[in-house]
Amino acid sequence: MTTRDDHNTGNPPRKAAARPHGRAVIARGLLAAVALAGLAGCESAKGFRPGCPNVGVLRDAGTYRVPGADGAALATAVINPPDAICEYSDDGVTIGTSFTISARAADGFGGTVPVEYFVAVTDPQRNVIAKQVFSTTILMAGGSGAVGEETEQFIPAPKTVDARYYEVLVGFQLPPEQVETNRQVNQGR
Repeated sequence: MTTRDDHNTGNPPRKAAARPHGRAVIARGLLAAVALAGLAGCESAKGFRPGCPNVGVLRDAGTYRVPGADGAALATAVINPPDAICEYSDDGVTIGTSFTISARAADGFGGTVPVEYFVAVTDPQRNVIAKQVFSTTILMAGGSGAVGEETEQFIPAPKTVDARYYEVLVGFQLPPEQVETNRQVNQGR
């Protein structure tokens, strides 16, 4: 189980609030008891409600440039921010992601743009614990095109582990020179 430091404690020291007296203490006590009783009823019906992992596009792998003979990009594909849902079971959490890969091409470029992309899962320490590579083709019409993709990832973990500290990252499977180009373009953003 992951623990995180509580940044709300410590410096600067805070002065304790003045304590109310008399009826105010009784009223607050009764209000707290009623609230806890109501929450206890909800908690027994729903149980522990862990969060879903963060899902996003890896910044330096979110753009793919189709190189032309002269080095200029013939087409550029971009992974749009994914949507995700998660579902817990007794042995882990399943994360379904859906996203669109869109492309724009230079004048006169037609046909298709084949792309490879990956979906990776990282643990709370940002170690990659799973990675899958997929391929798809974007059909270009009138200088642009798009394709929708859906994937499913599984994190084996007991129900008591909160998956919100895991990440699911999507990106293009790029050669090192394109990753470096993306870093340079993204620098300062």
